[in-house]
Amino acid sequence: MTGKFLGRLAIAKIGLLFALASGPVNAADLGGKVPIPEPLPIETGPVWAGLYFGGHLGGIIDGDDDEFTGGLQLGYNWQRGNLVFGPEADISFADETFGTVRGRLGVAHRKWLFYGTGGLAIEDSDTGYVVGGGIDYKVASRTSLGVDALYYDIDDDDFTVVRGRLSWHFGGGSRP
Repeated sequence: MTGKFLGRLAIAKIGLLFALASGPVNAADLGGKVPIPEPLPIETGPVWAGLYFGGHLGGIIDGDDDEFTGGLQLGYNWQRGNLVFGPEADISFADETFGTVRGRLGVAHRKWLFYGTGGLAIEDSDTGYVVGGGIDYKVASRTSLGVDALYYDIDDDDFTVVRGRLSWHFGGGSRP
């Protein structure tokens, strides 16, 4: 019996040594502080709302009579979530001076704005309509570059203008 007793005593000593060597142990539910992670920032795209002004350069595509054009644009956007809408007016110079007063409706996605547009076209004393679409990209918080294509139908004259745009944004609009 002494052999069994000494064997049990040796096992008890080894167990006691392991218990003492492991030190104090805290259970997770007994007052230990659990760190709470900070919420991740919500990534929002640029604000497209507000007044903008800029210039454009491009070309008139009119069959055999293609020509260079340039001009200025002025507009104002309102923004509701990703929906962007507002008026824009422009004037362009080529052999003839022509301009538009249009509405724009678009969708913002991060730094991009994809839009459709349409409205009144004016060339000298003649009027007609213009429709088209474009893409703008915010290169900085107050600066965007873009390209658009506009189809004009003024009296019996119809033509397409493709142009690059540079605009400066002045804020002041709303975005929830």
